Amino acid sequence: MAEDKRTQAQFEYIELIVAYEGLITNQRLRDTFGISTVQASRVLAAYRKAFPRNLEVLEGDGRGRYGPARRFEPVLAPLSMERYFRAVMAPDQPLYLEDVRRDFTDVDPKMFRIIHAAVRDGLAVRVIYRSMNHPKGRERLIHPLAFAFAGRRWHVRAFDESTGEHRDFNLARMRDVSPAIKSVETPKDEAWDDVVHLELRPHPRLTADQAQLIRDELFQGAAGRRVKTRRALAGYMLKELEVAEDSDFQRPPDYQLYLYKIT
Repeated sequence: MAEDKRTQAQFEYIELIVAYEGLITNQRLRDTFGISTVQASRVLAAYRKAFPRNLEVLEGDGRGRYGPARRFEPVLAPLSMERYFRAVMAPDQPLYLEDVRRDFTDVDPKMFRIIHAAVRDGLAVRVIYRSMNHPKGRERLIHPLAFAFAGRRWHVRAFDESTGEHRDFNLARMRDVSPAIKSVETPKDEAWDDVVHLELRPHPRLTADQAQLIRDELFQGAAGRRVKTRRALAGYMLKELEVAEDSDFQRPPDYQLYLYKIT
């Protein structure tokens, strides 16, 4: 199973690099996956055997150079700029990118291990949680369910026994975390389980030319775009994408997208 996952990752990497750079080499695979020359050659050979129409040998300095064949069509790797940049953001790789996104969450690894174990094993934790309403902190007994990165912060989705609700808790605002016994069974988190589609359109207050620019830039020329997310995370996604929900109040140029509807 581990070998299958490793091969899958290597094949996806080959497709991303070939699609966006037009060249994959034996050396690139060695540097990225820490494998030998022979192993890299076997990976390339296995990929070419599995997808014979995708790669062609390129002439030039060095051996093991391949580019996209005329009928190149990625099979395993969904193409996107984000996936490409994630694939190449590795040490010792030439990368012409500056990422302005920042993770401001300062999380103690020991604390994270306790919460992670609770998520994994379906347990509870007792925490002192600080918030804007209670900046000095209040004790809470929560049932952690899943982690999410939203709004430049890491959160844990959890059921809160004190309020009887599922909420998002900022990991950096937690203190004195310890394993605990549940006082009640964890209820179903419908907002987390419910998947919704956000239908985005150019902001209605844009000019016709500006709206067409947004369609070409973000929607591949289409009238709009549907984005899938969990209902519990929809607000974070709208904020991250700078999508207006009230077109009269949230106007361009600060907002260039508009939430047409949720389905």
